[in-house]
Amino acid sequence: MEISLHTVVLQHIEQVNDTTRVFRLGIPQGSPPIRFLPGQWLDVYVPGVERAGGFTITSAPREARRPHPPPPDSNDNDDDDDDGGDGDGDGDNGKGDPDASARQGPYLELAVQKSLESAPAAWLWRDPSPTTTTTTTTTTTTTTTIAAAAAAVAAAAAAAMDPSPLLGAELRVRVGGGFVWPPPGVNVRGLRRVVFVAGGVGVNPLVSMLSSLALAPSSPSSPASGSGPAFEVRFLYSLRDAPGFRRAAGRPREAARMLFLGRVARLFRTGAVRGGLRVFLTGGEGGGGGGDGDVGDDDDDDDDGEGRDAGIVCRADGDGHADFVIPFHPRRCTVEDDVAKAVGATPAERRSAVVYVCGVPAMTDEFVARLTDRGAGLGMEPHRVLFEKWW
Repeated sequence: MEISLHTVVLQHIEQVNDTTRVFRLGIPQGSPPIRFLPGQWLDVYVPGVERAGGFTITSAPREARRPHPPPPDSNDNDDDDDDGGDGDGDGDNGKGDPDASARQGPYLELAVQKSLESAPAAWLWRDPSPTTTTTTTTTTTTTTTIAAAAAAVAAAAAAAMDPSPLLGAELRVRVGGGFVWPPPGVNVRGLRRVVFVAGGVGVNPLVSMLSSLALAPSSPSSPASGSGPAFEVRFLYSLRDAPGFRRAAGRPREAARMLFLGRVARLFRTGAVRGGLRVFLTGGEGGGGGGDGDVGDDDDDDDDGEGRDAGIVCRADGDGHADFVIPFHPRRCTVEDDVAKAVGATPAERRSAVVYVCGVPAMTDEFVARLTDRGAGLGMEPHRVLFEKWW
């Protein structure tokens, strides 16, 4: 674990949906390098709040090593924007200019959920515009505990105490965490399949890992063409359906409202990573989409008969990617129906695979138990099943 604190500057805010924002934290010129492994998190200290907030880094380590842009008076306008994530979180109403220094220079990226209990998260969820007052509205339900309500009041008070704008604010950060790529104790050269299982914002560390694989140079883990890893990557992403979606409204589901979905889908669609993405939407209506429910696959033709609709639309971006549709499955992801197939049917296949699971505790515990159980489960070696829980 890195023990030193680093100073970063909040350069760009992207509003993905009503509950999630993506932040780009620029690394100032002359600062010491910030080193981390894909999957690690940051302790983030915001102004006026003594306790740090823990937020997962969603960018690849390579983005923290970018060169700084030339001075403003330089005629060199080359935008070295080669990141695997193409800047989408995937919202499209960010604050700040993502094509300026926030995208050109070295940076760290975080996705932060709106929280009733975290003062650092409440501070980051203030109005991004410069103001002299801050108004915070808190909605409670009958299930809200007294402790959570008290924490919400404290968090709102902490945010309201600082009327300064978010953009340009200096934060202090420290790297930590052991849920990382490459998998400790596993020879990556011997891998034939890597499976990422994400539940909700559990996608955060996994998108850093996937982007890092896509950006890796030719190596023993890359195919002869030099594009992406040699092993297959299966990405199983389960999330709640877009809030308020109604088929009768005549509007398609938008990937831009689903955290990092467009970014992940493009990595498979463009061939930056070999394998496939399978999306599961829960709590909604309708289902399917075109094809077999996978993005990036050319050898998986099982149609599970889950229905058809317009799927999830991923809009064109500034990098020349046209609109495309992401199919989905209108059910929860399961070990028996989905993860087992992604890992492989035979013991030999499972011995050459690793699985990363990140989600809420109940889901994570269930999946890890079934993956490692030698009786009723898949019987995978425990060191080949890595996991992290989020609350």
